[in-house]
Amino acid sequence: MTHVFTLKIRYSGEEDDVFVYDSLQAAQSGVFDYFECYRFGHDIDALEEHLFSKDIGYFDIQHQEIRRLS
Repeated sequence: MTHVFTLKIRYSGEEDDVFVYDSLQAAQSGVFDYFECYRFGHDIDALEEHLFSKDIGYFDIQHQEIRRLS
């Protein structure tokens, strides 16, 4: 069984983009890179609040299990 993290992300009013990462840290870094917003350091909660309060964009990170069917 493999675990991945999916990142669903978009600017307000745009279509969602979806990315897959092998770790939570990589997915969170993807959020900072997507919005090119690094002033919050690694504080993903502060970035999320900023994006929401200014209606800049949205993101959702989900943990997924990938199972092989035999």
